[in-house]
Amino acid sequence: MVQERATTVVDTSTMAPRHGRLRRHSGVAHVFRWIALSMAVVLTALAGVVGVSVLRLTTGLNTVELGAEVPPAQAGFAPYEGGFTILLVGSDQRAGQGEAFGESSYGEGSLNDVTMLLHVSPDHQQARVVSFPRDLLVDFPACEDPTTGTTAPAARNVQFNSALSRGGLACVATVVEDLTGIEVPYAAMITFNGVINLSSAVGGVPVCFAGPIDDPWTGLQIEEAGVHELEGEQALAFLRSRHGVGDGSDLARISSQQVFLSSLVRTLQSDAVLTDVTRLYAISQVAIENMTLSSGLGDIGTMVSMARVLADIPLETMQFVLYPNVYQGARVVPDEARAEELMRRIRLNLPIELGEDSLGVGSTEETPAPTTAPDASATATPTAEPTPSATAGPAETTGPAETAAPGATPTPTEELDGVIGQDASQESCVVPFGA
Repeated sequence: MVQERATTVVDTSTMAPRHGRLRRHSGVAHVFRWIALSMAVVLTALAGVVGVSVLRLTTGLNTVELGAEVPPAQAGFAPYEGGFTILLVGSDQRAGQGEAFGESSYGEGSLNDVTMLLHVSPDHQQARVVSFPRDLLVDFPACEDPTTGTTAPAARNVQFNSALSRGGLACVATVVEDLTGIEVPYAAMITFNGVINLSSAVGGVPVCFAGPIDDPWTGLQIEEAGVHELEGEQALAFLRSRHGVGDGSDLARISSQQVFLSSLVRTLQSDAVLTDVTRLYAISQVAIENMTLSSGLGDIGTMVSMARVLADIPLETMQFVLYPNVYQGARVVPDEARAEELMRRIRLNLPIELGEDSLGVGSTEETPAPTTAPDASATATPTAEPTPSATAGPAETTGPAETAAPGATPTPTEELDGVIGQDASQESCVVPFGA
């Protein structure tokens, strides 16, 4: 059981709901305002190391090869030329993580339980992060593991989060490419201990809760509604919590994670994280010890050039969206029409208008009123996590992604119906399980 950590609670009972857009800030604090915790830390580390310890970062990185061709390294530290795409993976591996997290329900293999695809447009005015459900059933292409040289055959109806176990980070990239039609030349992966250490190094993230939470699976305990500072083990417990939020599903967990990401954005804008040399050096050291990067991200010039691009992307065009899906029994499958339309707009860097009710079941924009802690005796008995299953067979692959005509100007588009997500300017709160 993860130990409960002290929290700071802000009484929001007298606060009016805030649904407006946040004003933009200028300067270096823009750099990390919108990415998932792992990506924020990668870029924070590299930015700090530029002025602190370049040698330590470049000699201590753990890197792997991907199947996609890696673009040429960026010269110097100028902004990245054109658009770029990065795969972000949170692994549930237990090896080297200590005994606090128990054993994986999947056996010896590691699962990609958090998978996000970050895509930045060539004009650097739009960025999207697509989250893929861990329980998504898809057809897998053949996956070659560059580390072992072995190839996992193509298969049908495979649970998405088994990709890491089948062929490492490269296999996750291959499956995502097959689903999205977007080539993935860059990737980063973080472990449990990485999230714990990096969230503390960043300085914690204030997260709004619409009510109390008592999740016996992860050890997340929030005693009352309001804003709580999350870091270390408590931050990890929150990011892993499924039984404690929304309807108890993985989809609810994804929408509550988007609450965390939006708050992380605002925190790193307003706090002096990037001007504190001591904190930056600590972040760089922790990142080295807890992250695996693709070979392309192992080049510090490329990483810094990406950070430079992120500095000026407007908050309202930094969007976090859920890969469209529909339930099939206890699992989910792609909602093919919506998924293709979403990915088409992302591939072509077209505007995406999310509906006013696009927040998922794990988040809300309603300001919470004070509440009391839940009765522990009323907490449901945890049930076992589902384990992946697969049926071998050939998989279909997609053709090359379409590209926008040179010089074409994207035009405004209608609301994307049925797609769950929010942009980085929205403030939202986590919905407790059953609320």
